[in-house]
Amino acid sequence: MDNKIKRKSEDKIIINQNKYSVVSDKYLNFIRDIQNRFNVKKDPLFADLVNFKSNKLFPKHGWFEYKQGYSESLVRKIIQENGVDKDTYVLDPFTGVGTTNLVAQSLGYKSIGFDINPVAILAAKVKTTHYSDSDISKIKSMIKNFSPDLISDMLPDAAVIKSSFLNDVFEKLMFIKGFFEGIEDENVKSFFHLAYISIIEECSTRVKDGNGIKIAKNKPKVNDVYSLFANKCTVMIRDIEDYNYKVETILIPGSMIPDKNFNIINNKKVGIVIFSPPYANCFDYCEVYKLELWMGGFVEDYEDFYKYRSMALRSHVNARFDHTIRNKNSDVELISDTISCFNIWNKNIPDMIKGYFDDMTDIIKRLFIIMVPNSRCYVVVANSGYRGVLVPTDLLLCDIAEKHGFKVKDIIFARKIRASSQQMDLLHNGYKELMRESIIVLEK
Repeated sequence: MDNKIKRKSEDKIIINQNKYSVVSDKYLNFIRDIQNRFNVKKDPLFADLVNFKSNKLFPKHGWFEYKQGYSESLVRKIIQENGVDKDTYVLDPFTGVGTTNLVAQSLGYKSIGFDINPVAILAAKVKTTHYSDSDISKIKSMIKNFSPDLISDMLPDAAVIKSSFLNDVFEKLMFIKGFFEGIEDENVKSFFHLAYISIIEECSTRVKDGNGIKIAKNKPKVNDVYSLFANKCTVMIRDIEDYNYKVETILIPGSMIPDKNFNIINNKKVGIVIFSPPYANCFDYCEVYKLELWMGGFVEDYEDFYKYRSMALRSHVNARFDHTIRNKNSDVELISDTISCFNIWNKNIPDMIKGYFDDMTDIIKRLFIIMVPNSRCYVVVANSGYRGVLVPTDLLLCDIAEKHGFKVKDIIFARKIRASSQQMDLLHNGYKELMRESIIVLEK
């Protein structure tokens, strides 16, 4: 279902006037009051730093483009300005493709990362692995003699795959997949696996577009898939030879919320936390990276695919998410109730909002446990809106953090975010400046 089409096709309508008359003034008063509680400072320096694009210019960071990430320069600036103790760990509970971990490595810091997306975890793992001389020699030899002759016996069976690749291109990709699937050395195999994953979109007939992928008209065909792959491998191995860090990095596939995952690191001392969680904007990252998930062999059927969706933070409505709320929050309930007064495009959005802040409360509580005294936590996050009802995520997270022991040091206004005309038609015009991407700074 194309959610963007659905959202554009309907006018904003109040469907529960009685409820709206009860909650609207309460909502407006809440927005006014929470703005007055926290100071926000603008710093244009951060506008580019909260964007992944510049990472394409840096060794290792540019291997796999991750549109939801931030720049390595942001992480470097934060770590260096804080003078973090080298005996502690740098933590990213939503590590993505390992930007925080890789920068920490380059500065000589141990690090920890969590992520539920297996595509992202693979990229983070390969970027931060220390490769032995033997590994490097094997990889270089295999690149030089690359001539795949065995097709993968694990062909992805999904309708989206059939419509996303020309037959001859798909066949060559399956030969590349067969090539690395037969490698026994785990580090070497993962290296080629990531190189393969990183060319999937370029070889397809699609491009990533907002909350998913779309057919790209007039997209040039990749005529020599094998050369594209070999060239990618060559760039990657050169970066490894130049930047082959040997610093402890713990990467955990999954969320930090379940006890079984958190207990892996519960005895570690965390000196700084830097992360950007999924935003409460209904973006489904499994949908965005579904070509890589299927083609990379991370999912074999639709149940596998839904498994990853359901493990994610409750930030979208495509998952079969749990509606249980562990951390009751009356402000979040007020926002959800206000949203439910309108003809929203999906009836689960109010419950998603409640689930999102419930999950984020658990993350904040976990962080307070594991961080050392006087350490800081930096959170890159954006606000959102539904039918003109603003969700002030940065302010709400600050309020939650204060209630669980943190001090709010700063909210840095990084940049404005775009929204549809309907979303900008807020309940009160004075709240338009709240459509922003921010960096929250917390201190234990």
